[in-house]
Amino acid sequence: MDGRLFRRLLIPGIVGAVTGAFVVTSIDGDILKPFIAGYLLLIGVYIIIKAFRTIRIRTEPPTFIAPLGLAGGFVDAVGGGGWGPVVTTSLVGGGQDPRTTIGSVNAAEFFLAITSGFSFALLGGFTHWTTIAGLVFGGIFAAPLAALLVKKLPTRVLMITVGVLITSLSLFNLYKALA
Repeated sequence: MDGRLFRRLLIPGIVGAVTGAFVVTSIDGDILKPFIAGYLLLIGVYIIIKAFRTIRIRTEPPTFIAPLGLAGGFVDAVGGGGWGPVVTTSLVGGGQDPRTTIGSVNAAEFFLAITSGFSFALLGGFTHWTTIAGLVFGGIFAAPLAALLVKKLPTRVLMITVGVLITSLSLFNLYKALA
């Protein structure tokens, strides 16, 4: 995990999550789902292609962290998930080290899950408490598991796994949204 990357993602991600929770409780979030799924499909395919090329890990820090965190938090709240797919795939696709990226993004996801859950509870009431509980507990349990996996798997395997997972989920979500 990269503490600096974690800190640079956390506050914009929280702002995006609260904003997304406000939007979802105000309008129908289903309108945005096909666009988010399409974006993630393209990113997933890009990461798979990149995994089969020579992997060059950037050593300089990324420069677009705040907007990415904001967008990732927003998409996570609006789409019922998406922080990891949007933020991780964008950073890994941009050449950042998959290990530190996944660790940092998943550490921030824990705090986003709690923030999203409380935001939905405050803005929409406790009528959707099962969704809120799913966000919170999913984030709590996913972060340590992902941190363990990134320590064990080689970079190329991580990239292929992330790319295939994101591509598959995006295709499924596109099918659901457009069917």
